[in-house]
Order: sequence, then C-alpha cells, then structure tokens
Amino acid sequence: MILKIINNRNTLLILSLLLGLFLGWGVDFLKNYTLYILAVVMVFSTTSFDFKTLNDYKFFAKSTLVSFLLNYIIFGSILLLLAYFLIDEKELFWGFVVIAATPPGVAVIPFSFIFKGNTTYSLVGVLGVYLLAIIASPLIIKLFVQGADIKVLKLVMVTVQVIVIPILLSRLLLFKKIKSTVDKIKGKVVNWGFALIVYTVIGLNKNAIFAETDLLIKIGVIFFVSMFVAGFLFEFLLKKKIKKDLRISQNLMFTIKSSGYAAGTSLAVFGERSALPSAFLAVFVLLYLIVIGFVFDANNMNATI
Repeated sequence: MILKIINNRNTLLILSLLLGLFLGWGVDFLKNYTLYILAVVMVFSTTSFDFKTLNDYKFFAKSTLVSFLLNYIIFGSILLLLAYFLIDEKELFWGFVVIAATPPGVAVIPFSFIFKGNTTYSLVGVLGVYLLAIIASPLIIKLFVQGADIKVLKLVMVTVQVIVIPILLSRLLLFKKIKSTVDKIKGKVVNWGFALIVYTVIGLNKNAIFAETDLLIKIGVIFFVSMFVAGFLFEFLLKKKIKKDLRISQNLMFTIKSSGYAAGTSLAVFGERSALPSAFLAVFVLLYLIVIGFVFDANNMNATI
C-alpha cells in the first residue's frame, strides 16, 4: 500500500518538490546527470510510438501541423509575451524561451486515453512535433535568446540526445522477450526520473524560491494565464465546433509541455537559474491535468446522460 502511494506520479512530484525545497541533498552531484536521466525517461516514454502511423501521410501531416501550431506557435507566443513583460532577469527569460521551444509532454498520450480523447491523434501529433522539434527547438532558442554565448550545434546535440537517440533506443524495449517487463516498469521509471529532475532543479534554486516571493508570483501568473486561462478558453470557444474526443486531445496538446525536457535542456545549456521556470512548469502541468480532468469528466458525463 505504501509503495503504491509512493510510486504514484502526483505523490512523487509533490514529494520531490517538498524535498527539494527543504532538503536538497546531493543536487550539485545530480545536476551533472540530469540530461542522462531525461534521456532514460524519454527512452521508456517513447515506447508507445509506432512508426507505422507514418504510412497515412495526410493524417500524419495534418495532425503534426495542427499540434505544432497549438503547442509551439500559440502557446509559445502567449508564454513568451507574458515573460517578456513580467521577467526582467535574462537567465530566467531564457528559461521561458526553452519552455516555448520544448515539445509537448509525452503525458499527452496517456492522459488522452484517461480523459477519453482521441489517443491515435495524440500519439501521431506528439511523434510528429517531436520530429519537428529536432530542427525547431534549437532555432527558436537561438532566435529569442540574446546576449548568451550559445551555439546551434550544441542545442542540436542536446535535442538529439533527448529525442532522437531515445526514440531509436526505445525500439529495443519492444522485443517480445522483454516487452512485458518493460510495460510493468516504464511508468515507475518515467515517474521517478521526472521526480529526480524536479528535485534537482528545486534544490538548486531553493534559496531563490524562499527569498524571491515576488518573482515566484510572476512565474505563477505566467503559467496560470498561458495554461489555465488559455486552456479553458480553448475548451469554451471550441466546445461546439470540434468533436469531443479530438478537442480533448488538442487541448492537452495545446497546454502540456515536457517539463523534464525543458529542465534538462535549461540546466545543460544555460545553467541552474534558467531551469527554475521549468521546475514550476512541472507543478502547473500537474495542477492543470487535475483541474481540466474534472471538466472533461463532467463533459463525458453530460454526453452520456
């Protein structure tokens, strides 16, 4: 019973946040390995990707372009506009740029299933945007980051490390002899991996968190508006225009960014200060999934009455 509670994704995220704030042991050591932890998480997270979906070119292209528009163009624009006006410190602003350049969280896929969305659309959309991210993410960061000595090649290599190589390695986990074991443990690997990343980022920035209340409020406002306000507006405005299961998947694609990718990339490219927004992104993603879940559940109940 205790192990079940500890292994719960929400419990782990909250515990990693609290332990990072009030303990923070070993974070200087862990920060050197966050990119590797993220790569392992991505290997297990991407086992659901099926390259056979590439055979339906029209569906793949349409799902990818719409998902990219929602997650990168619209969400990214809202996020960066708010950060531009509210955040003065350049390292923190760079952290928001990394988030804007981050692909959608793999959590979009299982939560589409949980909320009775269009899981196939989510799977294809996430895969397509991840492939586009190989080029788009480094270019976006290079375009919006001013005053930092960064090289596009380094950004490309980080993207290759945490997207391309994990997707290829994930194919090895699909062999019949180990697939059943992988299916049993992949949830735990992903949850613990994200928890370690959040713990590290929070621990590295705990002094700033306790000392800079005004800054944390600004970060909270940015995520609240770009996720909660924008996400609920999406649901309200398109409720009667898009089929329910597709709308659920697109809502998640619109609002959910990969906090692990954002945190790992920020730490690797810009340092610990820039990763602070990514740590809070993880918290807001969790809160959003809990709250929007009630909305989707209510809509599903209304649809069956």
